[in-house]
Amino acid sequence: MAFHRRRNHYYNRFRSILPLICSISGALLILFALLSFLGPTPIDSNNPQHTNSVLYRTLYARNGVVEDTIGQSVLHIPKKGRTDRDIWSSKNSLYYYGCSNASIKFANADAVTQPNRYLLIVTSGGLNQQRTGIIDAVVAARILNATLVVPRLDKKSFWKDSSDFSEIFDVDWYISSLSKDVKIIKSLPKRGGKTWIPRNMRVPRKCSERCYQNRILPVLLKRHAIQLTKFDYRVANRLDTQLQKLRCRVNYHALKFTDPILRMGEKLVHRMRMKSKHFIALHLRFEPDMLAFSGCYYGGGDKERKELGAIRKRWKTLHVRLN
Repeated sequence: MAFHRRRNHYYNRFRSILPLICSISGALLILFALLSFLGPTPIDSNNPQHTNSVLYRTLYARNGVVEDTIGQSVLHIPKKGRTDRDIWSSKNSLYYYGCSNASIKFANADAVTQPNRYLLIVTSGGLNQQRTGIIDAVVAARILNATLVVPRLDKKSFWKDSSDFSEIFDVDWYISSLSKDVKIIKSLPKRGGKTWIPRNMRVPRKCSERCYQNRILPVLLKRHAIQLTKFDYRVANRLDTQLQKLRCRVNYHALKFTDPILRMGEKLVHRMRMKSKHFIALHLRFEPDMLAFSGCYYGGGDKERKELGAIRKRWKTLHVRLN
């Protein structure tokens, strides 16, 4: 009986202090949560990210960046539109190299270009889509081992721009810079003293290397001159590494604007910088052809339906959505 009375005594005493224990435990949990939230992030010396952060802080400190009391870098925005440190270089820049350079296994154009094979391209869409077509045209000619005729720009689509290739891009530089990759000529030569009319064809979008060899090459061998129309995104995204490098050489090295366009661009940038040291160029893509292509209704009433409907007729398979 004495044992049971003593046991009940301790049990009742524990029950009386239980709320106090819970309160203290809860307060400690809240305190730990606040400390973990407000305190600095734990640093793992074996973590490569920590090494990078230390490196960045060191670089910042060397270039006039002040560190605050908890070790985070405070980067001051320059007032003159430039920083004292070259943000485009690093200590590893020595090991970087251009990935567009052709390998020694990539044969010279003179060795692979076959006689009596001519490829003509008619681009499609806006200037950016046409630029993509111009790039892919070089790749397609290389796949077919054909001579490429300088691509024709789209003059019939929405914009109806009458500019020729040579009015926008430096055509001589385009031809010479790619001379080791693809043979390019300005116009199709005459055949028997007469104008040569090529065979018009169209390839599916994102056509692979095998696709060109199966669909286009047999006709090219027979007709010797082929013109591919509506040439936008007609070459697959995934290609052999050497062909991808060729794409880069065309895009980043061979395509250069003409001098008048470059001068105009420099003048516009200069004017923007005179107004403000910092500016951004934004293309909203809110134009009639893009609105029509979206298939959406924007609340413009019958006038909008009529005008955008007329533009949509150029896309025969476009699914029209009225949201």
